[in-house]
Amino acid sequence: MNEFLIKLEDRPGSLAECCVALGDAGINIVAGAGIASASAAAALVTEDSEGTAAVLDEIGVTYTMRALETVVLQHVPGALGGFTRGLAENGINLGSIYIMQTDAEGVHIGYSTN
Repeated sequence: MNEFLIKLEDRPGSLAECCVALGDAGINIVAGAGIASASAAAALVTEDSEGTAAVLDEIGVTYTMRALETVVLQHVPGALGGFTRGLAENGINLGSIYIMQTDAEGVHIGYSTN
């Protein structure tokens, strides 16, 4: 699984264009985040990395892709803090983190490292 870090134009509809194009291609977005400050960006995780790259190339957006690791944590207070503290204590720097889903197994986390 991969995440796509997408540079967006800071204008209404730029994220919509990416999401609509992915949906039109039958690609499901399973996690994501967006932020705008000095510039606009989105991070998306899909079920089809090759297809996502092809769609983003086709619509001409600038993006980078990086591998996403996954882990299932207990659904209890402090679980995410313990997980991230463990990474830090081992000198691992987080690039991103997503809560992918919560179910009977626990909380499914996706994360990338630098």
